[in-house]
Amino acid sequence: MYNVPLLEKTGFFTSIDIQFAGFMGTLAHVDYPAVALAAALASRSIRHGNVCIDLASYAGKKIEAGKKIEAGEKIKTGEKIEQDAGPAGSIKCPGLKKWRDALFKSDIVGKPGDYKPLVLDDRNRLYLFRYWEYEKKLGHALKERAIQPLPKIHVTPIRNILERLFPEAKAVETNWQKIAALVAMLKRLCVISGGPGTGKTFAVARILAFLLEQHHDKERELKIFLAAPTGKAASRLTEAIAEAKKALPCNEAIKNAIPDIGLTIHRLLKSRGQTSRFFYHAENRLPADVVVVDEASMVDLPLMSKLVQALSPATRLILLGDADQLASVEAGSVLGDICGKERKNWFSTDFLNQIKSVSPIIVTGDPDKTIDYPGLHDCRVHLLKSYRFDKKSGIPQLSHRVNQGRAEDVIKLLEQGTHADLIWLPLKPGEHLLPILKNKVVQYYGNLSQETDPAKALDCMNKFMILCALNHGPFGVKGINQTIAEILGTAHKENRGFVQGPSRWYHGRPVLIRKNDYQLELFNGDMGIVLQDPDNREALYAFFRSNNGEIRRVSPYRLPEHETAYAMTIHKSQGSEFDEVIMVLPEKDAPLLTRELIYTGITRARQNLSILSSESAIRLAVSRRIERASGLRDRLAVDG
Repeated sequence: MYNVPLLEKTGFFTSIDIQFAGFMGTLAHVDYPAVALAAALASRSIRHGNVCIDLASYAGKKIEAGKKIEAGEKIKTGEKIEQDAGPAGSIKCPGLKKWRDALFKSDIVGKPGDYKPLVLDDRNRLYLFRYWEYEKKLGHALKERAIQPLPKIHVTPIRNILERLFPEAKAVETNWQKIAALVAMLKRLCVISGGPGTGKTFAVARILAFLLEQHHDKERELKIFLAAPTGKAASRLTEAIAEAKKALPCNEAIKNAIPDIGLTIHRLLKSRGQTSRFFYHAENRLPADVVVVDEASMVDLPLMSKLVQALSPATRLILLGDADQLASVEAGSVLGDICGKERKNWFSTDFLNQIKSVSPIIVTGDPDKTIDYPGLHDCRVHLLKSYRFDKKSGIPQLSHRVNQGRAEDVIKLLEQGTHADLIWLPLKPGEHLLPILKNKVVQYYGNLSQETDPAKALDCMNKFMILCALNHGPFGVKGINQTIAEILGTAHKENRGFVQGPSRWYHGRPVLIRKNDYQLELFNGDMGIVLQDPDNREALYAFFRSNNGEIRRVSPYRLPEHETAYAMTIHKSQGSEFDEVIMVLPEKDAPLLTRELIYTGITRARQNLSILSSESAIRLAVSRRIERASGLRDRLAVDG
């Protein structure tokens, strides 16, 4: 039989997993190695973004040095399952029944509702207790909001406001933005998902105006908060709402009542230092009538659970995001679980009738899908129409084909080369990127190096970005940054106007913050630029744009953990968009190459996209999906 030291030899677990397994083994009070193995797998699963592990997908599988099994593989019917360890460095997982029996005989594994370190449910999902509780509380809170009885409404005034905010010359297709406004009014939960350019922020600005105009309590203003998971996403939400407010067909008082500043969720809930606790929680609710959360796909399970628990049942929660993007870096895929796989707009009969009673909206959907009971389906609206791209654009066509996993069609579209906004540069093995990138780098970062106005420099940073799948390797962020430094260094020697010195601090250096600093109000993902001080050319400062749009400067030597940002990973780019994007994929296969990663990279481009990649890398990525183990979808009884 295998033991805890043998877990180390597999190369499958980290020291944290091993130590946790050993600790659980001492508490188990049974001499079953299968218990330690389950504990190690549960610990590992959290680091890989899973909320739990599917015990059945590991049962009977072999874990061995240099070979990592993937959860989700199927065991052939009738295959003999061995319980023993294999050769040195390998482990054969127990069969499912024997494994479950062993776990329940220990003192550390309980059923849902038991107060034990690990929880094993009847669907063979094994959780760390804390994550089981996060999921349970979030699922319960969202479901309660979804099944609330429909309120009685006064149709005429609501209809008048709605038609003014969402005017239509002639209804020829479903106006899902208008339906989203009705969902936000009738429900305490509204989930608006959609790809880039589908008008999520435009819609939410009008939804807030819609709610404000129906607020008749003159003695108390409607308390509205705008939030996002990162500082960068909060800044973009602030900018987008400010721009959308300008076009609102309502009086100035209503416009002024819509918040001007977006906050990170941590700041909204008032994070207590570096701990995971917040000032606002289930026993001390956030005083809010409406909370809008943008980029909800980036919010992990623990944070979303804490946010929802901190809200009063009467608070309206509006979630915005693209459910097809990469999920959160931490555990969970909350928005994906809420939206389901189908991404279709389905409503219950009663809810649909109430929508039609307010406005003669054309509602199209799946004619075979009839739902006779209230649920989360009444709270979701998936926006389908893109207002950013025209029919000739290749970017939305490419993102759609990637989303559907149509690798062959993706390659055909790239090979055609008929779309001006889409360029594919197939890479050959061992090909150096310097000559390929040189012109673009000199064009964009050359201008950045010569800019002296901080506001203009920060705006310039939104025009162009090189995105990589990985951090390391010649085609990773570190390699690309080194390549760009070589290009700029050569241009500097050629006396082409670049300002660059021997120090790592030089005029025109873009920086990306990697660690939160609450004192400086700089957060993971914030981007800034190092420039000479306009008032003192001898001094260098890092300039950042605050959520309120103001430019502030920080001494480079006070910056928290950061990196040069000529290029960034696709993961780090979430919450940002750029006029032009060059996406670089690695030469060799890597686990991070997935459909969701490619889609996220594509949709960071507003106008032009270039892809530097081999055909094999694209095919592999498009054919591979991220499937995170979670029970939230079952808790919410999400269709699809």
